[in-house]
Amino acid sequence: MSIEGIEDLRDAVKGAGLQAVQLTRQAAIGSLVFRKSDGILYSSGRIGGRIALTGPLSEDMVTIGIGLRIAPGSRLWQQEICSGVVGVFHAGDVHEAQYLPGSLYATASMSMDHLEAEAAKVGLVLDARQLGGSGFKNVPPKIPNWNGLCVAMERVHSGETSATGLGRALLTYMIEEFARKPRIEAGPANIRGRARIVTLAREYIDAHLDEAISLDDIAAAAFTSHRTLLRAFQEILGQPPQVYIRTMRLHRMRQTLLETTRHDVSVTRAANSWGLDQLGRVSGQYKDIFGELPSQTLARTRPTRAIERAQIPG
Repeated sequence: MSIEGIEDLRDAVKGAGLQAVQLTRQAAIGSLVFRKSDGILYSSGRIGGRIALTGPLSEDMVTIGIGLRIAPGSRLWQQEICSGVVGVFHAGDVHEAQYLPGSLYATASMSMDHLEAEAAKVGLVLDARQLGGSGFKNVPPKIPNWNGLCVAMERVHSGETSATGLGRALLTYMIEEFARKPRIEAGPANIRGRARIVTLAREYIDAHLDEAISLDDIAAAAFTSHRTLLRAFQEILGQPPQVYIRTMRLHRMRQTLLETTRHDVSVTRAANSWGLDQLGRVSGQYKDIFGELPSQTLARTRPTRAIERAQIPG
């Protein structure tokens, strides 16, 4: 979308509702680009005019951002920044920036759990402790195709091409600035410790399958950190906690379908009672484990229940 006035920059990061102030007589111009993909909300701005932006970038998500081209004199929290700057902004924390004409930036907003999972995809560890508080690093661009990324984003703003793949490339670059390689720990003591973590985590998960479960909840119950929890599950069970939770919920769903004596129980109701939505995807996952669709399980169960009821003396 084109920036027609200063009010448009309230959405400099989509949905933020920032306070935007025009600092000179030169009108705020430029463009904004938004994209949502796989639970990540990407925003990018190309700014003309001298403007100030204040306020949280999100009330419930962590945002990481990068200055692709930053006009000299631009500032974050009153400190001058340069092209290549990367920043992290935690949910609810106030962002305060001043951009001069010609600045180009991009951001990605998501839950902390999602950000950790994205880091794990590239073999890195990134959690709240690793990120630290809201802040930024003034770092010179470190990748050979930096100028190519900037040109590609300029073309997106000009409407010449889509942003497919560009957001992912920038997200990976930003994660690499804050994350680290996982530490390799071995030995019987560490193995026993991780087995204990998994035992405590599974006990908590199994007792709360009908509720919303976050990594924070599981880590607290197992007296450990996010990254140690993820590493323990991967080592002991060969899968992350989220996959284990989904698998156990599918088993509880199957148990509900097999044991129900009620005519009003449906596949949807059984799935929802265990925190499973997106029924099409759930049905595919159910079949992968049990070799049949949930509707087939229910269809097999109902005739059996009908026979049992018929045999009860009236």
